[in-house]
Amino acid sequence: MPNFCTAPNCTRKSTQSDLAFRFLRDPARCQKWMENCRRADLEDKTPDQLNKHYRLCAKHFETSMICRTIYFSPYRTVLRDNAIPTIFDLTSHLNNPHSRHGKRIKELSEDEIRTRKQKKT
Repeated sequence: MPNFCTAPNCTRKSTQSDLAFRFLRDPARCQKWMENCRRADLEDKTPDQLNKHYRLCAKHFETSMICRTIYFSPYRTVLRDNAIPTIFDLTSHLNNPHSRHGKRIKELSEDEIRTRKQKKT
């Protein structure tokens, strides 16, 4: 069964690319990945849940954050230790005719992100 990319407006499946990365279990970095995705429905998920069920494809990372390594396998692609996804299409999800499963994903504005961060602290 293919894994879909978690990013809003992205319809890529892991079967379309071998470059799909799991969310990290490290709470601080996982939080940053989640915030950059701007999906309100991910906020209540733990890093373990995100790691187990959610992926981001390579197109959401700068090419400098992705490296091919020959240490494990010549076909193995990994993220650098400091990799953070920064490339997202944040246009309205409702305008995307290819949005998967017909789900509506609430995209957060900068103010909403700031407000939610303040509530958590």
